[in-house]
Amino acid sequence: MKTYIFVDESGDPGEPFKTDKNNKCILDSKGNKIKTGASDYYIVSALLVDIKQLHKFEHDILETKNKFGYRDEIKSITIPLNLYEVLLELLDKNKIEVYYRCVDKKQYKGTFATKDKSSKRYFHNVFDTYITAKVITRCCLDNQLLNCEVVIDRADRRSCNGSYNFDEFNNYLRGKVNTTYKKKINHITHADSEYIPLLQYTDLISGAIKDSFTRKNPELKKIINKNLVQVM
Repeated sequence: MKTYIFVDESGDPGEPFKTDKNNKCILDSKGNKIKTGASDYYIVSALLVDIKQLHKFEHDILETKNKFGYRDEIKSITIPLNLYEVLLELLDKNKIEVYYRCVDKKQYKGTFATKDKSSKRYFHNVFDTYITAKVITRCCLDNQLLNCEVVIDRADRRSCNGSYNFDEFNNYLRGKVNTTYKKKINHITHADSEYIPLLQYTDLISGAIKDSFTRKNPELKKIINKNLVQVM
């Protein structure tokens, strides 16, 4: 049966504290690390559905939105809380699993993304690529997937030089997941979430996980806990 993985993230891959040319944190006059404005956490979530689940789940999402009279794209940072909670309950009702990895960037010791000096945008980088590939790989292996379709929320930082050429990212992902004899991933699409309800829903999942770690609203993640698989 045809299977799909929908991937979205919460937060950004930028460094949380200012550093010098030797990559050491710069301190203020009181000896505190200086924040850059980047998020403290970076979460990547991968929602797995087969073709039957996909159609029913999309129907349930749209039906729920209609009941609330909500016409806009569903986003974790703008959606009303009561609608957010009801939508999250659909995950267990449809028996759907979501794989996720949450990185506490305050503790992370590796390489972060860097911004393009002129555009101030993040581009293709080992931090985001590694985490995204790790989550998708675990999802494929645990479920013994073959020829699945991966749909990823389109982001400039995953393209080569911000030109919407995602070949480098796609080749890295296929190299991590596929083998000579087993083609676990058949096709990878980088799409705008505005047109894909399940990408929007995956954003809700990532947002709920982030709000749990930041303690902004830990109750949201409790709704979906039994449907989550954490990737370490």
